[in-house]
Amino acid sequence: MTSRNRLWVIGSVAAMVVILLLAWFIGIQPQLASLQALHAQQQSIDAQNAREQAVLDQLQADADDADQLEAEWKTASASVPDGTGVPDFINQLYALQTSTGVTIERITVSDAAPFVAAAPAVPVDAATDGSATDAGADPAATTGTSTDAAAGAATSTTLDASNFATLQIGVEVSGEYAAILEFVHGLQSGARLMLVNEVEVSTVAVDPNAGAPVYDESGALVTPAAPAAASHQARIGGFIFSLVNADEAASTQSDLGADQAAGE
Repeated sequence: MTSRNRLWVIGSVAAMVVILLLAWFIGIQPQLASLQALHAQQQSIDAQNAREQAVLDQLQADADDADQLEAEWKTASASVPDGTGVPDFINQLYALQTSTGVTIERITVSDAAPFVAAAPAVPVDAATDGSATDAGADPAATTGTSTDAAAGAATSTTLDASNFATLQIGVEVSGEYAAILEFVHGLQSGARLMLVNEVEVSTVAVDPNAGAPVYDESGALVTPAAPAAASHQARIGGFIFSLVNADEAASTQSDLGADQAAGE
């Protein structure tokens, strides 16, 4: 092969390489990049459609269960109402009195107090290390603090002092022991949520001659026997809850009309 032919071969090969490179960078690679971009866009659209379809499916399911959801909402609203709702709660107490047979002697309701979220739980290891470094620390006090923090650690981040309040409740009743227990159970399972954290029951001394029938000289009944006196008294304490700003809520005492509602 002559030098001239060799140069032609080399030039032809170089031209083919250049053409291939140009075809790759100018034609093929942009098309591949465009296809990849379209594929990624399609995946994004498919994912968005899937999310929107999930929302539509949930809305359809909620629409199918509208009656059940409304019933659950009404139950929750009665349990923790929007506002103090003290008069309705007092009506609930007197309805419970009628159904259980106890006698309500007194009702006290505190003003609404702002909700205070529990402190984060203290890890056991950290509490142990802290008590080990503090030679004068009380082990019992340290343990109690950790337990209290852990017990109240799980709180909702949507509830704070601006929209949630607690009201302390005190109820004094008298009646038979079984009726008092039924009354306490009714407080814990009634329409309005009440956290009962204190129950003190005491026995009442009963005069055996009290309430005896009275007869005249001829043996005729003058005064029938009075109903037996209550054998037990109980002091019940706890809390009810409201979706209300305690600082803006009206005084619970004036809302209740405490003296009249307590029978004083």
